Amino acid sequence: MDPRRLTGAEAKRGAPALWNLLNAVFHADWRDDFDSARKALEADLSRYGNPDRQLVHEEAAEWLANDVTDSQVEHFLELSGADLWIESELHMSGRAFARLIFDLTEDAA
Repeated sequence: MDPRRLTGAEAKRGAPALWNLLNAVFHADWRDDFDSARKALEADLSRYGNPDRQLVHEEAAEWLANDVTDSQVEHFLELSGADLWIESELHMSGRAFARLIFDLTEDAA
């Protein structure tokens, strides 16, 4: 299946923990509460219990193991409705964003 042709439901089923994280963090007014996207992500993950952090970590690990591309991560964000522009707000590629999530949750693995 072409990841660029995924529907929202398929993307949510394929990575539900990432889907939930991104929508919880990057809602319409996250910029009012945080100085940067990275700080918003770190703050939300700090409230996650170990089992939830582990699920996020495993899904990010799967993305990386499957050589997710920058455009695939960006497409996932578009489908999820998360209000985040990876390149302009995090100054990194989609794949680097997947790696950031993996690194931020590595302690749960």
